[in-house]
Order: sequence, then structure tokens, then C-alpha cells
Amino acid sequence: MAVDQAMLKAHAAGETPPTLRVYGWRPPAVSLGRFQLVEGSVEAEACARLGIDVVRRPTGGRAILHTEEEVTFSVVVSAARLGTTGVMEAYRRLAGGIVGALRSLGLEARLVERAGAFGAAARDPACFAVKARCDLVVGSSKLVGSAQVQRGGVVLQQNSLPLRIRVEQWREVFLRPESRPEAVGLWEAAGRRIGCEEVAGALREGFGEALGVAFEEEGLGEGELGRLEELKEKARVSGAEAMC
Repeated sequence: MAVDQAMLKAHAAGETPPTLRVYGWRPPAVSLGRFQLVEGSVEAEACARLGIDVVRRPTGGRAILHTEEEVTFSVVVSAARLGTTGVMEAYRRLAGGIVGALRSLGLEARLVERAGAFGAAARDPACFAVKARCDLVVGSSKLVGSAQVQRGGVVLQQNSLPLRIRVEQWREVFLRPESRPEAVGLWEAAGRRIGCEEVAGALREGFGEALGVAFEEEGLGEGELGRLEELKEKARVSGAEAMC
């Protein structure tokens, strides 16, 4: 989470180009939305018992359980390059990159046309329990969850693409054991096991075409590395580390 925020700050300072980061999690972790409280959202004792850390995202939204069976990806780009003036416009523009990536993997995805949660679902703390207007669906099932923050004319969008959803683990971690994800994992949706490298390649091509960027693979720059230590403490809730 600190790396993503460092990417945002470095791009806003003009130190880095538009960036796509694709990564996974070890150990598993729950990421809370920027304004989401731990209390009432996750079962802390269950997380500790299962070896699941808890971190806070710089973006909003509801809690996400990140496991090794997930591809997480974030995009940092200026609103000027996107040609957008609002949050939903930016979501729609960036959705083009995700839709293109999924199409190359054999899936037809689209942004949620109508969003809304009622009754118990409206109070569910888990991101994949409900569909929002910024999410992508295959058929009627949510496949990609997205959250965004904009600072200094720069957009950071974080995205979660589960390869498989383990419902029993979900029910142990979140405080509404009766809930069930309104979601599908990539493997189930595609009808085949797709490796992380194939997904990463598809995302690179999809976002490259959507944004008009020729992405080149490289490590973090000095501007990003210099900001990491301070930002780590802001992201840490119970000690997780994201693995690049």
C-alpha cells in the first residue's frame, strides 16, 4: 500500500511516468478502505489465527481479503492524460484498459450499469459482497473491484482481481458470516486456470492501448523509494507487507 501511495506522490511531483504495478500478497492480508474502521469490519482474532495481516489502503471503499490466489494491480496517471474531470469519468476511462485485458483472456467484462445495496448487504463491510458503479462484472458476477483517490491532478486506482474466492475463509474473516460474495474468480469465469504472468501481460497490453503508453518493466525509482518508510507506517494496521 505504501508503494502505491509513493507512486502517486512521485508522479504528482513529475518524477515518474504513468505507472502500472501488478503484484500479489504474502502473507494474505485484509486491506481496509481509507476511512473504514477495523471494528465492525473484520474479525481480528480470526485474522491473527489464520496469519492474515490487516493494512489500510490510500483509496476508499470496503475491505478486501487478498490471498495468493489474486492479482492486484494499481495504475497511476494524470487526469490530464486521461482527459477526465471527475472520479467516475476516470473510472470509465481506466475501465477500458481492464476490459481490453480481460478480452484478451477470453472474457467479456463491463462496468456495473446500476449499483446499489439494500438491507443487510448495504451494511456488509466486504468489497466483494456488493457491486458498485466502479466495478467490472462478467455476466451478473463481480470480477474486478476498484477504488480510487485523486491528489494534485493525479489518479491512483487500485484494483483486485481474485483468481479464486474461498467462501469459507471469507466467512471467517468478515463479520457477516451469512454473507456471500456477489463475485466470481477469474478461473471460474474463464473456465481455466490462468497464471499470474499471463494476467500481467494482458493488463500491460490493455492499459498500454487504453492510455497510449508503451510500458517498460523496471523497479521503483528514487522518488518512490525515498517516500516508502514514512508511508509504510500510515498503511500498517497489523504488520503486512505487499510483495512486488
